[in-house]
Amino acid sequence: MPTIDTRLDRIVIRKITVRIMLFLTLMYLLNQIDRGNLAFAQERMSTDLGLSNAAFGLGAGIFFIGYFIFEVPSNILLHRIGARRWLARIMVSWGLVAAAMMFTFNESSFYILRFLLGAAEAGFFPGAVYYIALWLPGRRRSQAMALLSAAGPAAYLLAGPLAGLILGLEGFAGLHGWQWLFAIEGGATVLVGILCWFVLTDRPEQAKWLSPSEKSHLLASLAESSTSHDSGKRSLSTVIREPRVVMLAGIYACIQITNAGLIFWLPSITAQIPGLSQFQLMSLSVLPYAFQVIGLFVLGRSSDRHGRRHLHVLLGVLCIVVGLCVSALTGPVAGLIALCLAFFGYGTMSAFWSLASDYLGTTAAGAGGLAFVNSVAALGGFVGPTLFGYLLDITGDTVLALCSLATFGAIAAVLTLFVKDNLSSGRGGHTADSINTSIPAPSKGASS
Repeated sequence: MPTIDTRLDRIVIRKITVRIMLFLTLMYLLNQIDRGNLAFAQERMSTDLGLSNAAFGLGAGIFFIGYFIFEVPSNILLHRIGARRWLARIMVSWGLVAAAMMFTFNESSFYILRFLLGAAEAGFFPGAVYYIALWLPGRRRSQAMALLSAAGPAAYLLAGPLAGLILGLEGFAGLHGWQWLFAIEGGATVLVGILCWFVLTDRPEQAKWLSPSEKSHLLASLAESSTSHDSGKRSLSTVIREPRVVMLAGIYACIQITNAGLIFWLPSITAQIPGLSQFQLMSLSVLPYAFQVIGLFVLGRSSDRHGRRHLHVLLGVLCIVVGLCVSALTGPVAGLIALCLAFFGYGTMSAFWSLASDYLGTTAAGAGGLAFVNSVAALGGFVGPTLFGYLLDITGDTVLALCSLATFGAIAAVLTLFVKDNLSSGRGGHTADSINTSIPAPSKGASS
């Protein structure tokens, strides 16, 4: 295997991080804020519109139906049109729909707008994973995925106090606080989506901000880490029928059921702690996300350093299961601490997406395969909040709901035992057998 020029490698990775990864992380930060602000609007919005827990859970989950339907087509179009144009389109579209949530007036309009939000947002995250694979070799992807994924929990760390402040605008200009929440945060997303057009570059070959030597080094590194699956010979229909891809989709779907269920109902869980103000409850409900950030970087860095990504995924899933079970069987304070362990386990997503992108590669079929894995998981996002809301309505407490989520976590753990790293001898799962000297050609319609 060729010797890596570590100095040049650090320079190139630093430039990609500053120019590509930080902006991509900002985009995902706003994505998660727009997706999760519904949890903070839930109490007042449900009161104003007369929504039951079951109706709210269904509305929260119906987002993922639209997401599922349009996910794979969106990622295929991203491959053909280019990331800069398509990610900008996605972001502006979901920002407009997110802002339009302020006009919700009954259950039907709530369901329709949530479906449209999912349809508009479809393709963003798997598109970002695919985009990272175009720019970074496999040995760097878990740390990059940790940075990107950290925007999720960081969004909730920011969103809680921010939502508390914006909800305080109740009555200003004749609008409810939750209406201001959707309008302000959706508008910010539209502005950043427009900037995306001017900041991102589709492929390394088109990067004017890299010197010729830096560009050559990067292209050689990408060629070296390309897997044998990157040959482009597989069709999308073949990819989505492969047992490993199906199991990856099943693992992520089960994780997403537990995660989505907790995201939308975590404020309600922390509300069981007595003696706290509304602002204190909002702020406390985002504490577990700090542990998710830690998990993303700890598990992601370890995965890049030691390989065996599937074992890092398994460790994270086991943390989720234990955290949910302990939380279900203890009081609100101890339960919140246990949920911090579960959220640390969600940090396994940095290793999971590196495992998936290592296997699927950067062809059109690979892009569609990543979208397929994410779209199946989107159905899990529908099941999680809907099931939690239903069980909360019929039992009056969170014990059965948390235990049901833990069951899906256990299924994910079992499936993980059957998913091995793509190539296991060497860090990051790469060996000399995986070397492919070809670089995928720029797609038609890609812009510089």
